[in-house]
Amino acid sequence: MMPLFKNKNNSGKILFSILILLLTALLLIILVSAEKTIRLLKEINISSKNIINVYMQNVEKINERMDNLSAAELLLNNTNLILKTVYYGTADTEKIEEAKKFTAFSMIYKDKFYIVSAGHCVEMDNIKYKNFKFKQNFKFNWIYPELVTYKNDFANNNDYAIFYDKKITMGLLPAKANEDLTPQYVIGNLNNNLNVIKRYKDAKEGESGSPILNSKCHVIGVIIKKDGGYTPISVILDALENLDKAEIKK
Repeated sequence: MMPLFKNKNNSGKILFSILILLLTALLLIILVSAEKTIRLLKEINISSKNIINVYMQNVEKINERMDNLSAAELLLNNTNLILKTVYYGTADTEKIEEAKKFTAFSMIYKDKFYIVSAGHCVEMDNIKYKNFKFKQNFKFNWIYPELVTYKNDFANNNDYAIFYDKKITMGLLPAKANEDLTPQYVIGNLNNNLNVIKRYKDAKEGESGSPILNSKCHVIGVIIKKDGGYTPISVILDALENLDKAEIKK
């Protein structure tokens, strides 16, 4: 019986040794895999940082290039897009259809697009206009936006009209307060038989409602007078901010 007992003991030891070897091998595999994973994650992290660095360098180069572009280059490179933001508008009186004809433009404010024009195109000399409709440059169809607010204090350059229609999907950028606010260009509509792009100093009667652009081709105001007088963009932005606050309260 002794030999049999010894054999059983030896078998158990052999099985135990094999199990230890298997566990050791598994542990080594896990350690190697973990090391490879950590190395891979480090490489991915380094690659991500490199990609971000390259992206930021490119953004800086683009911004630098934009800063160095002249007003003429910006205008030339974006002429078609800018012209597409300008509209021909008409309005009726009680007795006459399309009694008032004017220019307007679309502008973005807080991810919404609005049509902006001169306030005296809504009310002037005790005549209040209605049934406003607008046609975008290069388009044949009319849109009928809602008049949301206006002022017609023509004498004090507080003269603007703001319309809204969800069909509007593009618009000019308003100039920021820290930008150069020197007038450079006036953009007109194609229906008025006027030069659609002209220097600000060449603006004349019939331009009411046209946007005035600075050297960055951002809107700095809306033409309201034949001598080039305009409502500053800050006035229009304040009106939009008030509209936004009123909407939030509802």
